[in-house]
Amino acid sequence: MKLFLRWMYPLILGVVMFNTIRLVTDLPNHNPFWAESKSFHVIALLVSVLVSYGFDFKGRYYMEKVRAKSFSVTLEYTLLVVYLFLSVNLILYAGDSIGILYMGDKLADYVIANVVCILYFFLYYILIRNDKLEKEYNQQTLQLEKIKVDQLEIELKFLRAQYHPHFLFNALNTVYFQIDEKNPIPRHTLEMLSELLRYQLYGGNQQVSVRREIDYLKTYMDFQRLRMSKRLVLEVHIDDKLKDQEIYPLLFLPLIENAFKYVGGEYKINLNMSLEDEKIIFCIENSKPLNPPEKTVRKGIGLENLQRRLVLLYPDKYSLEIQDKPFCFIARLTIETDNV
Repeated sequence: MKLFLRWMYPLILGVVMFNTIRLVTDLPNHNPFWAESKSFHVIALLVSVLVSYGFDFKGRYYMEKVRAKSFSVTLEYTLLVVYLFLSVNLILYAGDSIGILYMGDKLADYVIANVVCILYFFLYYILIRNDKLEKEYNQQTLQLEKIKVDQLEIELKFLRAQYHPHFLFNALNTVYFQIDEKNPIPRHTLEMLSELLRYQLYGGNQQVSVRREIDYLKTYMDFQRLRMSKRLVLEVHIDDKLKDQEIYPLLFLPLIENAFKYVGGEYKINLNMSLEDEKIIFCIENSKPLNPPEKTVRKGIGLENLQRRLVLLYPDKYSLEIQDKPFCFIARLTIETDNV
């Protein structure tokens, strides 16, 4: 039904506009309505309808492609009036020249046609413009509601997930005190694991200083090295300028987890974290097995959650690139912070 009305509006505009011109022209001169040749008036009516469809298409195209990156409303309407004035007079002159439009009393007919056509086209443009703005507003409202719902779901998942780390954290403390003090290595390992869990459990979803996040990542990498081959070559380069900038926690962790998970071949992991042009740039690269049994595709809950968190926490302020090269994986995450 809406599509039908969408295509009926220009037809109605053309019919009403043409008959308004006829009324204003014929009745004051006491002439019969649609006087003279009916076929001539039908042709002129068709011209009015076709021009209305053309204006409808042009107006909607302008609002879709141009208005979003255009100028002020006042300038927009001023240019619209100028465009209508030039277009209407060009059509009237061309129609009169080839004989499909009759401009008997030149000046009066041109004035009447200009006033009626420009007024109707202007009002029609306002209607379709307001309709477009209303649709955009409704879409934005729905998008905001969807984001709110997604954020609530994430918070609920976060609260549900807290139970398991909390239980494990307490269990580790119990095991820690059961280990003899003469065995410092396992006690140190449990301390590292407890520190990691404490950060995840009590860090929440609020912003933290990048220095604190870096300390957590270093502890995590030290913990991972305990179970890795001694052949592992881990190179970490962190910009000294990264100190008090605030970021949301645990955004870099999934990329480091993947690096340790998929490392092979030369067993090399290179991590670089820097501050450039008010952006935190995190890049991690790991070598791959020389003869993997099959192509490894990095897909999982970790990266999916990372993508979703970035969309919610840093809309239009991040970029995430993952490259699967023949001998290495490269992940690059860039985040624009508000207080660098």
